[in-house]
Amino acid sequence: MRKVAGLIVLCITCYCTGAAAQAPACVEPRAACTFFNQYLAAFNARNWEAFRATFDDSITVMFDRPAPPQRVDGRQAVETMFRRVFPPPGAAPSQRPPPIVPVHLRAQDYGDVVVVSFEIAGGGDVSRRTVILHHGSHGWRVVHIHGSSGPA
Repeated sequence: MRKVAGLIVLCITCYCTGAAAQAPACVEPRAACTFFNQYLAAFNARNWEAFRATFDDSITVMFDRPAPPQRVDGRQAVETMFRRVFPPPGAAPSQRPPPIVPVHLRAQDYGDVVVVSFEIAGGGDVSRRTVILHHGSHGWRVVHIHGSSGPA
């Protein structure tokens, strides 16, 4: 189980370089970027309740390797995958990986949909992430995440 959790952490995060730490946060469109920055901060802090609160019930995720290549559909299935990299309820994280710091972040505004894409530099690979946000009756929510990696 510990090995699986480690593999999932690698799937979701990538160890960041010092240069990446200088990357700016998402700023425009303001409301969507505020939400995205909260989503990312919750993940980096391993704050499970704040992180899962960002998900739309119909969320889909294409996890990066080494996770299985199939799309994961729906809140319950996505939460099951992400839960593996968060501490158990009531426990503090024993050791957090370095925070995800987006590089080359771009937010594309399509009204009630915003596409946020960025890279995470580190190691020998460049990890790419796309997070699609939708503004609905409950405010902004994450409706899709796509992760992939390749040689730098």
